[in-house]
Amino acid sequence: MLKTVTLLLGLFALSASPALSETYYVAPLGATLSGAPAGTNSLPFPSIQAAFKSGRVKGGDTLLLKDGAYGSVIIEANAAFTSPVTIMSQNGKAAQFDRIRLGQDTRNIIFKNLSVWPRDPSTSGAYLVRSYNTVTDITLDGLDIRSEENAADFMKWDAAKWGARKFHGIVLAGERNTIVRNTITAVYDGISGGPDSLIADNIVNGYDGDGIRAVSRGTVRGNKITNCVKTDANHDDGFQSFASNGGTITDLVLDSNVIIEWTGSANHPLRCTLQGIGLFGGPYVNLTVVNNVVSVSHSHGISIYGANGAMVLNNTIVNSRGLSGLVPYLAVRPLKDGTLSKDVLVANNLAMSISGAASAENGIVFRNNSIISLPSLVFENPAAFDYRPKVSSGYIDTADPTVAPPTDVTGQKRASGLLPDRGAYEVKKDAASTGPGLLSPPPASTVTTAPPTTTGPVIKTHEDKKSGTITTIVTSPGGSKRIVLTQRKD
Repeated sequence: MLKTVTLLLGLFALSASPALSETYYVAPLGATLSGAPAGTNSLPFPSIQAAFKSGRVKGGDTLLLKDGAYGSVIIEANAAFTSPVTIMSQNGKAAQFDRIRLGQDTRNIIFKNLSVWPRDPSTSGAYLVRSYNTVTDITLDGLDIRSEENAADFMKWDAAKWGARKFHGIVLAGERNTIVRNTITAVYDGISGGPDSLIADNIVNGYDGDGIRAVSRGTVRGNKITNCVKTDANHDDGFQSFASNGGTITDLVLDSNVIIEWTGSANHPLRCTLQGIGLFGGPYVNLTVVNNVVSVSHSHGISIYGANGAMVLNNTIVNSRGLSGLVPYLAVRPLKDGTLSKDVLVANNLAMSISGAASAENGIVFRNNSIISLPSLVFENPAAFDYRPKVSSGYIDTADPTVAPPTDVTGQKRASGLLPDRGAYEVKKDAASTGPGLLSPPPASTVTTAPPTTTGPVIKTHEDKKSGTITTIVTSPGGSKRIVLTQRKD
């Protein structure tokens, strides 16, 4: 009797456990199929839609796409899952799509290691990867997205060809989407994410509009945005975020992004004059802008119009043409309707100039920022976009340690020396070093400070040993609580 009970309990436990994940295979367009599709390697489904329609695909499963072209794919019906389904190339990125469109209530799909470009790029104004507001929990990981197969040659294109290639790279309008490790080449707008999106470690190279856009509760981290062209009246931004219909942008994080206006020939006729980080359409509540490198020639380096609780820390904003002067600047200004910004800390930044007034009444603090004189004098190699400060710059070991983020734009731990460095880069060095400039303050003419009566922030750091993360929490001068960064500990 005991053996019978034990056997029954074992069978019950087996039936109650989650169903095992399955791997199914999908064939490209034009594949010769024999036999009834079963999703096996030898009898693959004829399309992604057919796999979903079969009713066999469930959360946790994987669709492996055989090498070849899949055309323009629309996924709508039978594509809402409680846990992620992965769609990926069987080999490298050899599964190629003309476009991907997600509609209805599609949910919980990971697209991984795919190629997306139109085989016939003559159709203008299209979206290469697009979803709508009702589509949530989508991940794009490691996609190669281009306006045409040979898009890497975009430096040779004229304005007419750019005008015929006005494809938007990625537009995911829904909530809780993840856009990571993708490469987007020669498009109009690069990446647009909806609320609660993570946009991280992507490359946008060659664009005619905006590099990246994000909205409330978006985290934009570790992206590289390069080579903007100018063919129309659009004001081009490396990054842009704006509220619509009287709304508010809340809890937006811009962390460790690199924006380089141009890496090609200096006299290229289509080189744009890029606005770096354009936050013109607020209000922006609980905004974090840290560790970004902005190398542009427009006056707007990082411009914030209407902040209510903001931390702007350790950014480097430099003239991309290597010129001295006031451009580009870091600006904190009122909302366009005249509403003043409040509870803003601007500290440890490097910029060609800084625009904004400290205010004890409104909790606006400018602390330990430096004005760049001539890029070639203070950075290692501006011509090669190496904006690490020289030892002689006065930027080494002179940042305010109470508000410096725990790592820099490259992930280097702060402080590497006796104190953190100003700007986005922490120069790796022996902590015991006392070389020239390591302890000396910046030249007096380059220091911007707040009035001594202005109250500073309070910073607390918490390490979670289980997850290996460090969370830095700052209470701003006006009392609003802000989580500046949560990063993995190296």
